[in-house]
Amino acid sequence: MKIKYYFLSIFLFGIFSAQSYKAVYAFKWKPQKNAIEYLHEDFALLINENKTSEFLSYIKFKSDSAKTTVVNNFKKAGQGSMSFDFKYGESKFNEVISKNYTNKEIQFEKQLHDKLFVVKNNCKINWKIDAEKDKFLGYSVQKATTEFGGRKWTAWFSTDIPIQDGPYKFSGLAGLILKMNDSENEFIYEMRSITKEVNDISERNFGVFNTIKLNSGKFHKIWEEYKKQPSSIFNYQTSSDNDAWMASYTIGGGDPNDKKYRDNYDKKTKEFLKNVENPIELRNDCQ
Repeated sequence: MKIKYYFLSIFLFGIFSAQSYKAVYAFKWKPQKNAIEYLHEDFALLINENKTSEFLSYIKFKSDSAKTTVVNNFKKAGQGSMSFDFKYGESKFNEVISKNYTNKEIQFEKQLHDKLFVVKNNCKINWKIDAEKDKFLGYSVQKATTEFGGRKWTAWFSTDIPIQDGPYKFSGLAGLILKMNDSENEFIYEMRSITKEVNDISERNFGVFNTIKLNSGKFHKIWEEYKKQPSSIFNYQTSSDNDAWMASYTIGGGDPNDKKYRDNYDKKTKEFLKNVENPIELRNDCQ
């Protein structure tokens, strides 16, 4: 039996090791800690030949994939015009979490108005493997627990799919995480499906000129300021060294120096931010 299991493990590893996949997760969360009802949105985990991955909302994935196709076709033709059908407003999330399986690096991208913030770091997640096992979507799963971002998490991973990845920033188990939740059940991920397919969203940031690369500490400070007063983002613009700030210019069809424009942006954005008032990370555990 052990020999048969060994060859089965090798067989499964061979199937999944050099393939590209898309796993779709249903995500539900409580926008405020005392919220009675959950909000719902689907996410996509794009696994690229078991080397890298991207995790993003399914709506953004569809838009980014279509944009990449348009840009690539334009580059091949060398001429013509480009138009994009952006649907980010339909999603509650516009961030992309990219993982590199080799160097264990995580890249977090988030766009705030016309500025794209890029944070690279390592998130050390220490798992405790439990003996408890179960079945989910026909796969054998095993329980694991960890503490991350100030919350206690329970994950169910499957060695039937030997990919060391999962939703959000979670990874490092002996198989793909199929479902997980925090101890308060405020955040719940459950995989809906996994299919073998190649996806390309490499040109998702084409046309974005204000890219700001910084560490997680600096981004956290900007994000906290943004939540208090979203129009504060108008005051920042990248310089050649990506570390200096200067007054912004006319963007988005309005003048950010105009009080009416800023007040309107603050009002709309604060209403939108009510969807994520309850943060998934209560503290920053990534370096």
